[in-house]
Amino acid sequence: MKYNVGVSIGTRFIQAGIVDKYGRLLARTKTVTDAERSLEDIVADAAQLIITLLDTEEVEIKSVKSIGVACPGVVDEEGTKIIKTHMMKFSNAPIRDAFKAHFSCPIYVENDAHCIALAESVSGAAEDLDYSVTIHIGNGVSGGIIINNKLYTGFNGAGSVLGHIVIDKNGKECSCGRRGCFETVCSEKALIEETRQAAIRNPESKIMKICENDLNAIDGTTAYEAMMLGDPDAKQIFDTYVENMAVALTNIANILMPEVIVLTGGITVLGESLLRPIREKMYEEIYSKETTVPMLKLSEMGSASVLIGAAMLEAYKK
Repeated sequence: MKYNVGVSIGTRFIQAGIVDKYGRLLARTKTVTDAERSLEDIVADAAQLIITLLDTEEVEIKSVKSIGVACPGVVDEEGTKIIKTHMMKFSNAPIRDAFKAHFSCPIYVENDAHCIALAESVSGAAEDLDYSVTIHIGNGVSGGIIINNKLYTGFNGAGSVLGHIVIDKNGKECSCGRRGCFETVCSEKALIEETRQAAIRNPESKIMKICENDLNAIDGTTAYEAMMLGDPDAKQIFDTYVENMAVALTNIANILMPEVIVLTGGITVLGESLLRPIREKMYEEIYSKETTVPMLKLSEMGSASVLIGAAMLEAYKK
């Protein structure tokens, strides 16, 4: 049997997975990225991760049809370089050639959020729908757009950078140089920092109780948990987060009007407790609410989506 391998180069972890011809993730593994290193060192670790996984699963390298690589940032039209990523230190980084130094099979490269969107479109929350948008909430905010069953990346491969639409032009400076980007107010990183600052201002808060006075224990759901215990600062943080998310998703809906917007990422573990208030505000603001409006759903593939989407690149790129 032939297989495809999906690889994800993230700011925290490198992941690798073996995917069969039916799009099923058969096995996966990961290692720490140490993102301050050179591209070559990171790719060398990714290559070793793949080789170890194949050995563990008793899959011969000659059975691998292709390797798909998902990475943050803008990838060139040919899928050879990471032109720019604000999350890591790469610029015009020849990632495909770096992988080709280790493997002889075809190598395909695409933005990680685009891979997630592709997977959700083919066999996830947007399956059987022609028009979808997937938003991934992590250290940043990224997205992928599917139009008429095809991944939209613009004329130059740099399209669908949804994390850098501006929500508040007078807001915090973003890594891209603008102010008040979607990413600065709705990433998990931004939510954790807001929650941490609230805990510092009020050491007697429910936030501090939940994290047991360890600010490093605060995560993307801490504000919600504290709000449920009656913490007013946490409620303001969560309500503001919901409002900003609704503004961003309304903008996306008004421009693209997809059949569904899919949310992925750690904070989506809150499920309908997160989606319901966002959906209510979003549906109040969409300009065409008199007609059918986009559904708002959670990912059905979870963390597997990026690896499955990367492994699907061979079929997409041909």
